[in-house]
Amino acid sequence: MPPLPAGPTVLHPMPEHPRVVLLKPLVTSPLIEVGDFSYYDDPDDPPAFETRNVLHHYGPERLVIGK
Repeated sequence: MPPLPAGPTVLHPMPEHPRVVLLKPLVTSPLIEVGDFSYYDDPDDPPAFETRNVLHHYGPERLVIGK
């Protein structure tokens, strides 16, 4: 039987590819809304998505990633 696909709350949906992470369990800012299966691929530091990529997000506006 093939393995079940990972749910949207799993950080590493493909354990054999640690550079790929789902953003929903990773993003902590209340100003960032992430869709269930939006992912990020980074060979250097995938858990650092927010600090490395969301650099100028200060106001009351929301950043929406995915659907």
